[in-house]
Amino acid sequence: MQHLAQRTAVLVIDMQNDFCAPTGAMANLGADVSVNADLVRRLPNFLGHARTAGCLVIWVRQAAHEQLVSPARRARAEAMGRSPLSVCAAGSWGAELADGLRPEAGDCHLEKTRYSAFVGTPLHNMLRAHGRDHVVVLGTAANVCVDSTIRDAYMADLTTTMPTDLVGWTRADLAEAAIRNLGFYFCETTTSAELVAAWSATERVA
Repeated sequence: MQHLAQRTAVLVIDMQNDFCAPTGAMANLGADVSVNADLVRRLPNFLGHARTAGCLVIWVRQAAHEQLVSPARRARAEAMGRSPLSVCAAGSWGAELADGLRPEAGDCHLEKTRYSAFVGTPLHNMLRAHGRDHVVVLGTAANVCVDSTIRDAYMADLTTTMPTDLVGWTRADLAEAAIRNLGFYFCETTTSAELVAAWSATERVA
């Protein structure tokens, strides 16, 4: 695993209050957000290493807009016992990055309205503009937005890596199956420590 950090973008998926905070929408709906909350605490250290190595950090945030809710999306939300605007409503506290996550100058930001970070967004153009053809996808949820983003990255012929210790979820049964499936069909799986070690080794060689 020798991916050049200077050609790598780290996509931080949906690390927002509604998914991570004990007072956020998912917790209020009865979900266990403890894995996501732990990820909030551990992520800054990894991102510091990624930036130092030369990776581009892209913060991807979910936003629910009334004018973009289709009948199909409304039906799925209602089947899950919620409103399509109940999680990460645009402009709300819940849609903000979780407390403790602080972007730095040079990071990029992207709002998405669908599970995949590639659908309806300029992510492809952003990656091309910065010369990045390898993406590291992390964040939450492993079986939903991380899954959808990784699939689309692979379909776009991007080299794709998932550090399995930096993906979160609220449903362990669904997430564990998704991680195994993604690692078999769509991406390389590794750990955050292995990525940092690989970037450090590349720097020493250079």
